Amino acid sequence: MPKFSTTHRVDFTPQQIFAVVADVGSYKEFLPLVERSTVRNRKPAVDGNDDFGADLLVGYKKMGIQESFSSQVQTSQKELSISAISSGNAVKKLISSWKIAAVEDGKSEITFAVDYEMKSPMLQMLMKGMFDMAARKIMSAFEARAEKLYKS
Repeated sequence: MPKFSTTHRVDFTPQQIFAVVADVGSYKEFLPLVERSTVRNRKPAVDGNDDFGADLLVGYKKMGIQESFSSQVQTSQKELSISAISSGNAVKKLISSWKIAAVEDGKSEITFAVDYEMKSPMLQMLMKGMFDMAARKIMSAFEARAEKLYKS
């Protein structure tokens, strides 16, 4: 499976960034192209660890594309990590992970990694060329969400 990883520093505490990334149910409010985000089967967190299902509907109206993803999400407040294993109509497998680390002055370093495999080889090739730009937009959206929640 193709892999992609990027690291970015932000002016928010690790706990603030963790809260934004772990709030999957709110993705529709700030992530580009996400039309719906729902959480299912959430149980009370045990020792700061959470495990739940999530469904995302992603659309790109200009191209008439709409894709739904089902994910199994695991979060660890202690390790400041979030991971998801997803599948969808066009996606054979999508594994994403977020690792958040404290750096100087209450800032954070976020590492976002994705392994993915599309069902169509042509779509796989197309995604490979677009993934860097898409990951930057995703990181920017999470940073803007933290800005809205914690700096306003």
